[in-house]
Amino acid sequence: MRRLIALYLPALLRKITIRYRLLASFILISLTPLLVSGYISYAESSKAIERKTRLFTTEVVKQIAKNVQLRMAEIESDSETLVLSDPVQSALARYALDNPEDKGRARAALTKILLDSYGSFQDFGQKYFLDRDNHVLDPQVFAQLGRGVVEFSAAARTSQRRVVWGALELWDGQKTIAMVRQIYSKNDNRLMGSLLLGVRAARFAAIFDNASLGAGSDIFVVDARDGTLLVQRRERVAGVVAAPALLERLAASVRGGEQTGFLAYQQTVAEGHPPAGYFAVYTQVPNTGWYVVSTLPNQLLLAEAQAVRKEIVLIGVICFCGALVLAYVVARSISMPLERLAGAMRATRTGDYGQRVEYEGRDEMALLSQKFNEMAANIRQTHEQLESRVAERTRDLEQANLKLAALTMTDPLTGIANRRRFDDMLASELHRAARCAHPLALLMIDVDFFKSYNDHYGHQEGDSCLRKVATLLQTHARRASDLAARYGGEEFVMLAADTDAEAALALAEQVRLALESLHLPHALSPIGWVSISVGVAVQVPDELQTPELFLRMADKAMYRAKEQGRNQVVLAGRK
Repeated sequence: MRRLIALYLPALLRKITIRYRLLASFILISLTPLLVSGYISYAESSKAIERKTRLFTTEVVKQIAKNVQLRMAEIESDSETLVLSDPVQSALARYALDNPEDKGRARAALTKILLDSYGSFQDFGQKYFLDRDNHVLDPQVFAQLGRGVVEFSAAARTSQRRVVWGALELWDGQKTIAMVRQIYSKNDNRLMGSLLLGVRAARFAAIFDNASLGAGSDIFVVDARDGTLLVQRRERVAGVVAAPALLERLAASVRGGEQTGFLAYQQTVAEGHPPAGYFAVYTQVPNTGWYVVSTLPNQLLLAEAQAVRKEIVLIGVICFCGALVLAYVVARSISMPLERLAGAMRATRTGDYGQRVEYEGRDEMALLSQKFNEMAANIRQTHEQLESRVAERTRDLEQANLKLAALTMTDPLTGIANRRRFDDMLASELHRAARCAHPLALLMIDVDFFKSYNDHYGHQEGDSCLRKVATLLQTHARRASDLAARYGGEEFVMLAADTDAEAALALAEQVRLALESLHLPHALSPIGWVSISVGVAVQVPDELQTPELFLRMADKAMYRAKEQGRNQVVLAGRK
């Protein structure tokens, strides 16, 4: 490392003028201690503030989790008293009988018990008794809500606990906090049914009223299993609750078995603005999959540290200005003798190597001036020779580029235009024909039974056959606007501008007959020699016509020619 610094640092510094080297030295000497001390103090203050805030917030969310648990315990206690009461036990026992009248009276009695027990409380939205098969005993419950209640109760039944809390999905897609308590007979401890209570979040939301950590902070309860937001402040800050990034990080922490922890995440507060940094402290509500989460923006967390930073920056700016003035004065006093030489050297940037520096004396500046004059003369001579060589190489490069362009537009096997050249010309000709309202013809040509020809005669004979077909097509593309190209495999295309349907059919028939007259042997063809099927598409295109549609027309016509027996020409659109 030291060797690298010794080798490259001086070379790097020599690329900077002496004046600016001196300026940089003064600035670094004056600012380095200030920046180091400022950074250390800012970093330490930030860590201390973060540590203090984390501890405080952790205690807050733990206390809220306890309060939530107390509210849940209160509801559990009331529900236990209810389900163990004689009226409930008696009504469920009657419902278990096979007598329909007993079942009806039991339903009515249970519905009345629920209304008497919870009807006067606005915090309970849903309240249902269910039998041992998770059927809702209230016949007036909505079907969709009833399905949600049954599914929730059935899922709770699989738990080993008698009381299960979770989120119940209502008929409008919203979710509410729900508790299911299994009901057992006091006589024989036999499962008789269950009680489901839908508890509105307002019953828990009051817990957050006095739990504010400052502007921009938020506190809420979330179900970490599916990200459902269960309880939030009655007056919460918009846009800072349950960010997807927060839920992802929280779910990862939960999977790791952490009950209380700290995490950082980023969240977009407003559209069009970059994401802002947040941190969150969370703790689990005991015996549930719920977590109390408190979020706080980094900007609020580091507000005090930022105030310290501003003071450091202000002091730094003052010191910087003083160092800059002092460095300029010293650098100017040293660099003045170098100005004339530097001016002459800057003039060479425009290619003027005729500049010469007058010098006198025998000091280092005189030696530098002498060597500069010698160097300028040598460079001028070399520059003239270099320009001559560059011009020669440029001509060679242009010729090589022309050859390369020709290769990229030519099919290497057949020597005619390739697919790329054809695609470019098709798009150009469609545009020109649409502008001039002239017809444009496209021939899609396929060699009949070419796969069997290849298998029978071998790939070399197959390549020879394709070259002969390509040569034949090339001879029929006589005009400058005509183009014969290999489309791919054994398929070829011809493009003919200013050609109507009659002329296009005649051209296609000429090509077919010309190949047929060559009598290229094909033992596996019904006619005994190589033939082609030709699909012809002719249009006066408009500006909406695309190459893909035009190609599809010709391709469909070509396949019709194959279906009708091959070795023929078919015009697109003609039955």
